[in-house]
Order: sequence, then C-alpha cells, then structure tokens
Amino acid sequence: MNEREALAGHRIEVIAPSGAHLSLSEFDQARAWFEARGAQVMSEVPRVGWQRFSAPDDDRLEAIHRAARRSDTSAVMITRGGYGLSRLLDRIDWALVADSAARGCRWIGYSDFTAFQLGLLARTGAGSFSGPAFSGDFAGDGPNQFSFEQFATLLSGRLPALRWRAALGGPVTGDFSGPLWGGNLSMLVAAVGTPWIPDIEDGLLYIEDVSEHPYRVERMLHQLYFAGILSRQRALILGDFTGWKLAPHDRGYGMAAMLDYWRARLSIPIITGLPFGHSPVKAVLGVGRRYRLRVDSGFVLLEPLESLPAAGTPLR
Repeated sequence: MNEREALAGHRIEVIAPSGAHLSLSEFDQARAWFEARGAQVMSEVPRVGWQRFSAPDDDRLEAIHRAARRSDTSAVMITRGGYGLSRLLDRIDWALVADSAARGCRWIGYSDFTAFQLGLLARTGAGSFSGPAFSGDFAGDGPNQFSFEQFATLLSGRLPALRWRAALGGPVTGDFSGPLWGGNLSMLVAAVGTPWIPDIEDGLLYIEDVSEHPYRVERMLHQLYFAGILSRQRALILGDFTGWKLAPHDRGYGMAAMLDYWRARLSIPIITGLPFGHSPVKAVLGVGRRYRLRVDSGFVLLEPLESLPAAGTPLR
C-alpha cells in the first residue's frame, strides 16, 4: 500500500489526554513522517508537561472536546498513554464524542486510552479503535509494514481483518462471533463496578498489558471472573504481555502455567497471539464492533462483520 496515497489529505488531530511527552524528538519525528506523506497534523499539545500529565485536567478535558467539535477530522490520535484519563471520565461530554464518531472521525489509541474507549462504549454505544499512538509508533522511520497497513485500512474506511497463529497452549477449534471489546487489562479491571465499563454479553474480549507479571495478570483475571464478566463472553483473546521477568521463586510459573490454570477453570476458549499491545506490531481493532473469530489447527482469523461510517473527508 502506497504511504502517500493512503495518507495524503487526511487531517489528524493529536491530543495528549494522559501523560506528558516522553520524547519531544519522537513527537516531532512522527509529525514530520505524517506531513511528508501529505497528511495535515493538528496539535495543541503543550511541549512542557504539568506534573506527570501533559497539562492540567481542565486543559486536557478541553482538548478532547475541541477535537470532538471539529467536523473535518479523519482521526484523533493520542501522543502516548501513561495515566490521566481516569481523572476526566465523569466530566467528558460523551454525546459530543459520539457525534464525532458518527461523523466518521476515528478515535484511536491504546494503553491508558482504554479508559476512554470503555467509557465511550458504556455511555453511548459508540465505537472507537484500539491502535497505534502517534509518538511511539510513528517516530523515526515510521511503523512496520503490518502496522501501517492496518492503520491505512482504517483511514480508507474499512476495518482490517487479522490472521495469526496462536502462540501458547493447545489447539482450539471453533467459530465465534460477537462484539469485540477490551484493551489494556489494568484499565479494564479498574473500570469494574463503575459507570465506565460496558455491559457486553457474548463478546470477544481482548486484553494486553505491560510490566505485569503473570501472577498479576492472573489476579486481574480473577477480578473479571468473580465479577461475572468472563463467563458472559464467547472468547478471551490475549495480545502482547511485555516487560515482565521471571523471579527465581516462580519455579516454572509463567504465562503458560497461568494460562493452563485459566483454561482449566474457564468454559470459554482462550486464544493467544493477537498482534496488539505495548510492542511495535499493532493491529487496529474496532472497539464495540461485531467480529467473527474462527480458529482451526492453531490458526486464528478475526474478521469484521460491520462496515464503518465514511471517514472524515480528505483535503484532496
């Protein structure tokens, strides 16, 4: 897919609803990468943060609302995750954001942005997209080919399909369909018991996280299990779990052992290997959109069952 043909004329609004810049150089590189391919980047993100956040709460809230009020934007992207959206959830004008999504604006992100995505789905039923962040994924030479094609497909007005080989555990065979939802496991668990978690029946729940040892992942899954959420899904799909290390006293307890435990306890299938998370290879996933999940001989096909509203009109 030609990069310039895919991006030329698209307006990209960049916001920082959570953490401050980790690298101004990476942000500038990402901006240059988009602009070299004909995209228009709009951003009022402060170059100097406030405490650990990109800006005070009121300013970050207004940035979300300002982006939602625009009528000529193809996508809203986050600079990075971090922490900060939890402070804003009860003040976001969810109807305003939903109207933006209905006009075809793609709200894209991951990590701490999961809180926003879950809240939007819970409060309005509007979808968003798990996908790359602006600075971390488009700096330097830009994204890898897979990630770029996923992103470009979304801008073209379609949800991309995915095919991969399951990474851990025995073979599972099945054909499941339902709304795809989830994101960062820590943020998902933090939403349990609040108005910001959607009530999803027969869903395809996907999770990922970073710097969380398998026992912590197990503990968070217990919370979803005891809250009755896992038993109401059709499948649990694991993306990347990166940045953790085994300890000497683990004695064989790692991700595989943790998944063996859950496979023995859950009646729903657990599928691994989803190319999404805190790693360079990132799929684009439609949060709240209906998908079909087919598994055969260890190969997984995840394909969308819905079309998208037309994307924001490019400047071409």
